[in-house]
Amino acid sequence: MALHDRFQRLVDSVRSYRISLKASSKYGRSIKLRRIGRSREALEVARQGLFLLSDPVVRRQEAPEGSGVVCLTLQVERLAHELGEPGAGERDLADTVAFLRSMPAGARGQAAEIKRDWLPYFEGRLNSLRDFGNSG
Repeated sequence: MALHDRFQRLVDSVRSYRISLKASSKYGRSIKLRRIGRSREALEVARQGLFLLSDPVVRRQEAPEGSGVVCLTLQVERLAHELGEPGAGERDLADTVAFLRSMPAGARGQAAEIKRDWLPYFEGRLNSLRDFGNSG
């Protein structure tokens, strides 16, 4: 790999990570808004975080970025259900499913809990979106 290409990959990695930090900030803000009863605003902020992570430079299957996609998708799904609004989009659900499936079987802690408790839900939501898209 040429030096220029390696340098560009490094620059892209830094950009991706910086975007994931901004998205993480949106997640934290969304959590705070939900806690104080401002669920509609919390949903909008969580959607903004997912929008940030939709930038083509973002490496959505890398640890920090993928974790952000998972957490924000989960937040959007919870809030959307609570408010009777549409949930996360197909890409966010698909990337969440892929990221959770890629986690090692022996994972522990909160990440393992999310995989165990939410992977079937995300798979079902993704399948229903795809089925709906194919039936129209």
